[in-house]
Amino acid sequence: MENNSQTAVKQHGDTLVTLQGKYPILYRKPSKIPVQLIIVGNKLRIRFFVRYSKSMLEKFPGSNLSYADISEAGIRANWSGRYTFPWLADDGFERARAKATVRVLDNNENPTEIEIKPLKAAVRTTVEFIRYGSTTAQVNYPKQRFYCVKLSKGTLFPAHVVSPPWRWYWGFFRVFQLESLYLNWSCAHPGNITLHNEANRHAYQQISAHETGHVLGVGDAYGANYRFFYEAPGTGNYMMCHNRKVQPVELEMVFKSHMSNRMHYFPKEFKSKVFSAGLKRSYRLQFNTLVNKSKK
Repeated sequence: MENNSQTAVKQHGDTLVTLQGKYPILYRKPSKIPVQLIIVGNKLRIRFFVRYSKSMLEKFPGSNLSYADISEAGIRANWSGRYTFPWLADDGFERARAKATVRVLDNNENPTEIEIKPLKAAVRTTVEFIRYGSTTAQVNYPKQRFYCVKLSKGTLFPAHVVSPPWRWYWGFFRVFQLESLYLNWSCAHPGNITLHNEANRHAYQQISAHETGHVLGVGDAYGANYRFFYEAPGTGNYMMCHNRKVQPVELEMVFKSHMSNRMHYFPKEFKSKVFSAGLKRSYRLQFNTLVNKSKK
């Protein structure tokens, strides 16, 4: 099983380090970890061990794919890719690729250091899903712990991630964050996801990617009530704020969560005017939702 990331050797005077060197993430009991970060050099594989409810395996409206299939596609599209960090050193990949490019394009078998132009070092991220009951799960991971994803047809509560009831409340005293009252996150217990049967495919995928950020160990950035309706500054384009795009800052929060075994949160602040306006807006939205539901 791939979980053998080790600390990279750092030469004297170096100011940069590979992902594996900065975050040597290891799990003592991988079979107990439903969401794993597998790191080699600057290569990151995010492996999800997921168990879907029957409703998640139903066909998405207007498609021959299931809700689970489309959710996974959205998570891959958003969390996979290249992420640059100011502290990141090339693990040899970018230099080797640049050298190979010169060989092919210029027919030069031995290019000099001046001739090769490597891209900036980046964390190369891929996403893998292993479903409960699949052949891969049964053969290779017979004792693996899975997290659950289910589909709700309700409209009163938004999509969310929550811990099992026996983990409620006491998580607050671990991190002193209101978000931890119902999501008492740890590597072994990342929570379970509840999604809604959204009609809009893109919106559904972005919400899936956002909620997946929570099971990875990242808190919300938008102005939720448990954040005193305060939106973290400069996060308007973040996945954990408005379901936009995964940023390097968010990915590094994932690394820190898995290193410390504690969820990482965006800064929040209590401002009376912001809190009052947010509270009024929240009540108005809930009232409108109840009225629309009663009309139907």
